[in-house]
Formats: sequence, structure tokens, C-alpha cells
Amino acid sequence: MYNLAMISGNLRRCVVGLGAVAVLAAGTWLRAADSGASKMYLTVKDYEAGISYRDVQYHSPLGILVNPCSYADKIEPTIDWNDGHGPHKPDTNYTTRILKNTSEVPIVLGGDYLFWEDTHVAPAPGTSTVITKLVVHCLGDPPGDHTFATKNTVHSYARVPVQSVKFEVNGANASHVKGHDLVDVNVALSAPSPESGTWVHLTVTPQSALNSLPPFYFLAAGEATATIPHMETRKPDGGKAELVVTAYTVGDPRHSEPLEVTFP
Repeated sequence: MYNLAMISGNLRRCVVGLGAVAVLAAGTWLRAADSGASKMYLTVKDYEAGISYRDVQYHSPLGILVNPCSYADKIEPTIDWNDGHGPHKPDTNYTTRILKNTSEVPIVLGGDYLFWEDTHVAPAPGTSTVITKLVVHCLGDPPGDHTFATKNTVHSYARVPVQSVKFEVNGANASHVKGHDLVDVNVALSAPSPESGTWVHLTVTPQSALNSLPPFYFLAAGEATATIPHMETRKPDGGKAELVVTAYTVGDPRHSEPLEVTFP
């Protein structure tokens, strides 16, 4: 025979357990939309002062936004760099669509998306607070938007001057090569690159005399030198040329010693 108290206790636990499941099911949507987790935040928090990604022709996502709705009929991301220009909408990769069997309301599917800010120029070196904010309304919810704001601490670093730039072949300084020979371009900074990394602007005279020389080259954090390998020497006007590469970040530009190139 079963003990009545035992049966009563088991039933009570079952009721409590079912109640918890019901609450969990009912609260799943609210937790998705109203949890304390950030819904828009920066993933890049170290910047080189005085230069933008557009300047260096480098299109890189700076952060992630999370649409907490299954379907959002309103989604408005903004970013405020605390630079006096106020909040504005960054570029994003989410798209809108029309949900079938509903009114003609554009919606954005739930999930994680990227955002960009190519034109932002970090101010003078220092630390600042950047506010990323996402305002959303979930399709079918009562009137009233959900607002999620995140304070991001970002750092900007002074640009590191170039110390030298030179031509090399097989690791040794080069002063003369034949046309279409391959040469390396070595760039040295005056100090290791900061946490943001350092973009070096490169030009060659005569123009287009080096095949595939990039207009900007990135030195990652902690790097003080970099070698850009296997640049093919091209024939400019005339049968012989002297090539000079100029490297620049901040301060005075640095010029290589001339590289004499002879073409048959």
C-alpha cells in the first residue's frame, strides 16, 4: 500500500514542476527580448588615432547586434562615439523581408548581425565611452519598443612614425636589379605597433613601377617591422629607372634608397 503522505508529496512536486514548465514556456519570449545581455556591442575596442578604415581601404566589422525577436517589425541601431556628433545609424548586414500570410509589414529575422563604421576617426589618444543602442519592436507584441543600450570602453592610440623603408632581395639590402626581378620592401617603425595596430601608407616613384605594392600595409599589435614580399619591378618610360618607395604614418615621410632597375 502507498503512504498517503508520500502520494500527496509526489503530486505536489508534479504540480510544482508543471507550474515551473508553464512559467518557463510563458517567459521564454520575454527573456529573449528583455534579458540583461547586451544586444549591440563593439567587438573592436582599440583604434589608431587620426585615421579611419575608409582611409586605409579596409572594410572591417566593428561589432555585433542581436535581434532578440523572432520577427522584428522595427529595428533601429545607433552608435554614439562621444565625439560631439551625436548618435547615428551605422552600416549593417541585416535585410528586411515581407512575411508571408501577414500584412505587408517589412520584418527582420531574429539572430546576430554585423555592423560597420568606416568613416569614424578616433580622436586624440585616450579612453572614451561609446554608447551602442538597439531599439526593437517584436511583431505581434503590444505597443512599446524595447531599448537596449551598452556602454563600450574604447581606447585610441597615437600613430607610430616610420623609421625606415628599404628594398631587399633574399634578406639583404638591394640597390640594383634587372627588370621583372622580384624584390621585397621592408618597413620599420620607430616603436612597436600599439594595441590598435598601425597602418603604413606606401607610394612608389615612378608610379606603378612595383607590381602589387599596396597603398596601405597593416602592422599588427607589437610588430615593429614588416616585409612586403615578391614585388615585381615593372618597366616605366625609358630603358632604365630608379625606384623609390615612400612610407608614411605620422611625422616626416621616409624614403628608401633608390633601386636601379635595368631593362633589356
